[in-house]
Amino acid sequence: MFPAGGPGAGLLLLRLAVALSLLLHPSGGPLMQAMLALPAIGLCLGVLTPLLATVCFLFSFHDFLVVGGATLPETGIRFLITGALALLGPGALSLDARLFGRRVITVPPRKNQGVGE
Repeated sequence: MFPAGGPGAGLLLLRLAVALSLLLHPSGGPLMQAMLALPAIGLCLGVLTPLLATVCFLFSFHDFLVVGGATLPETGIRFLITGALALLGPGALSLDARLFGRRVITVPPRKNQGVGE
């Protein structure tokens, strides 16, 4: 759930790309930019990544249909990167990994294992 090493660094870069795409898009005015700053900061830190990536996906969809501030190719790329991020999760370089960490479940051997069981 929280890959480390190269995949973890790749997920960090993906989170930063989604956050920057939110912050650098000029649609909606200053109030909308202020509202988008919170999920962008959360994505940079890796907090609630699947939820915030879904919020970014919905914003991109709204921006394309209602506001008309994005082109079809730009919206398609946003859909792909936010969808990938929502499905992959934050990676090891995130606050989610620090808060929830990796869990290892060990199953103890069964007792009374006799012949023929």
